[in-house]
Amino acid sequence: MKKEKKAKQDFTHVSNKASANDLAAPLQYTISDAKRAKALNPPMDNTVVDTIHGYKVSDPFRPLENLDAPATAAWVDAQNAKFSGYIAGQKETIAQTAAFMEDAMNYARSSLPRRHGKKYFNSFQDGLAPQPIYQVRDSLDGTPRTLFDPNTLSKDGTVSLSGTFPSPDGTRVAYLTSDAGSDMQTLRIRDVESGKDLPDVIEGCRFAEVLWDKDSNDGFQYTYPVEPASGGKPASWGRKAMYHNMGAPASADKLVFEKKGDAPWAEPFRLPTEKYEWITSGLGFDQNNGLHYRPRGSNEDFKTIQESGQYQLSPIAEFDNGDILALTSKDASRGRLVRFNLNDPSPEKWQDVIPEHTQDKLTDVTYHQGKLFGSYNHDTADQISVFDVRGKHLHDMPLPIQSVTGFARINEDDTSFLMRISSFTTPGDTYRYDIASNTLDLVQKSDCKYNLDGCIVERIYTTSKDGTRIPMTVIRQPDTKLDGTAAVKLYGYGASSSSLGPGFSFTTLDWVRKGGIYVQANIRGGGEYGAAWYDNGRMLNKKNVFDDFIACAETLIAKNYTSPPRLVVEGASAGGLLTATVMTKRPELFGAVLSGVAVTDVVRLHKTRGGQAIPEYGDPDIKEDFEAIIEYSPYHNVKPGTKYPPHLFKTGDHDTRVPPLHSFKMAALLQAQSAPRTVSLLRVEKDAGHGAGTPTGKFIQTYAETTAFVESAIGPVNQLANKAKLANS
Repeated sequence: MKKEKKAKQDFTHVSNKASANDLAAPLQYTISDAKRAKALNPPMDNTVVDTIHGYKVSDPFRPLENLDAPATAAWVDAQNAKFSGYIAGQKETIAQTAAFMEDAMNYARSSLPRRHGKKYFNSFQDGLAPQPIYQVRDSLDGTPRTLFDPNTLSKDGTVSLSGTFPSPDGTRVAYLTSDAGSDMQTLRIRDVESGKDLPDVIEGCRFAEVLWDKDSNDGFQYTYPVEPASGGKPASWGRKAMYHNMGAPASADKLVFEKKGDAPWAEPFRLPTEKYEWITSGLGFDQNNGLHYRPRGSNEDFKTIQESGQYQLSPIAEFDNGDILALTSKDASRGRLVRFNLNDPSPEKWQDVIPEHTQDKLTDVTYHQGKLFGSYNHDTADQISVFDVRGKHLHDMPLPIQSVTGFARINEDDTSFLMRISSFTTPGDTYRYDIASNTLDLVQKSDCKYNLDGCIVERIYTTSKDGTRIPMTVIRQPDTKLDGTAAVKLYGYGASSSSLGPGFSFTTLDWVRKGGIYVQANIRGGGEYGAAWYDNGRMLNKKNVFDDFIACAETLIAKNYTSPPRLVVEGASAGGLLTATVMTKRPELFGAVLSGVAVTDVVRLHKTRGGQAIPEYGDPDIKEDFEAIIEYSPYHNVKPGTKYPPHLFKTGDHDTRVPPLHSFKMAALLQAQSAPRTVSLLRVEKDAGHGAGTPTGKFIQTYAETTAFVESAIGPVNQLANKAKLANS
């Protein structure tokens, strides 16, 4: 297959092609024994030099990709010891931070109850318990009983419940468990009445979804990893739809739908009327899905409405005459709701029901009892508008400008439903929405004893390198002086069309209560403002993400919110790539850099994750994509002799989503190549993955130690305490 052929893209880019003379850091180099010793003697091989599109690209720390090698394990232990030594003088900070977090998080909290049949299900976190449990009750006001308690499955709380799927009648629950934060899952079935597991077990799941038969508990569809075309381990996100008959061995499960290609995925879904079986499909991170259907209960081949790679199309309602209501990004970057008929679903026949909004992104639409509930992203906050089935606007839901963080499951006969609403300053409170009267009543306030009420929450803007206006949200205490001395934590992500909205965070609570300023940047690559906002931050446009974030930092400095020595940048996963990249581009801007579970070697990302990441970052096997990637890939932009700001790479030894090799290689290279006295640290959490399922105690301890690193790097978060420390030094 020819690699040079690229999928059609409906967005523009400006590509600054790299050359050996343009690059800030050399691509081919060797690491001396003295530099290797600076990095605590990691496994190394200077002969590893790849030739890619005519470029000689060194990768001397390739041996660290062997995660199970004794030499790698010994080096990781040495790195953890180095980190512990660096924060050893911050015992008081660690103790005080951990004590506050324990106090703040020590209250009962639960998810909203979801009704299936006559049963209500929800998760429940009992204070500082390592993991939440899963409960069932016979009525909304009934006494709950524990159905699953993952805290009994391991001594250290590292086995987590990673998914629950009650049957329609509520008599059985399919559930997933994962160990040590791994994305690998085991699927089992529990009988609700007896509380015992049935014999059915499906091993080797990953990001599994379960779709029970509507009229019986005889079986279910589920997603399962696919084998990549080249063989080897299943692709990270590639998955197919399978069918399991209860009582039969997993080896007898039948294929429902599978898509071919690099990192293909297929997920089954049904709409409430369940007239059809639907499959949405795609490749890797690409948000532009394929759509396929067949009559429910048939064994017909699925009919394809569209293949992936063009635009988003998501049905939300189906009618007896074959009409479909669907949310789409076609000719509407911010989304629109259209009607079409399955007998002729060609886009030329689509009719607008809810046209594209002039400013806000239509993120979802729910059809219920003849009404359409349209969820909008209104400058990152949530707004819900109610329409009739023809799209006539009836009214807006009386929401505060905050974030709707959860809905209870809406059943066909419900005349009201529960919802959870939170903000940057307050934890989630529970409300009941009455559909007929369009009223919202408080049901229960959060039991959390802390909030950030009284703090200033403001929206400010910066202008990126290409002239694009980029928003940020700033949270600060009223008495924090904007004289350039405040400690600012700037957080960003900018990938996968993920949106950052106003949500409550315990770590933000701790930072701001100490007197720090927290800033959340809504940079391109996210989904806050529609498909074009996302498209202009991916593939050949990926450089815009880093330009946006740098512009945010520069504006915070220019407006005297902070100064470089007091500016901390933080991100994880694709956000870890973000912070590592801006550090290599503009090291003088930052006082400390936090990169969690980071992608750092983008050139070899497709080697470790298959084709999953190609729609986000491009394909390094294509020259144009490689030349764009090599301009920002952090591992390839470490400049010898540079004094980088203090930086900490955090990863988990069981991270199967972004393998820890990325953090290992980046830390080793930075330690070897940086200027003397550069603080370059790596923290590897044992029995941990990408972040999901982290036990409460481990989360608190890791955050406290990270805070100790930050205060060692930039001084006390508290503005007055830092000024006093500087005056006495």
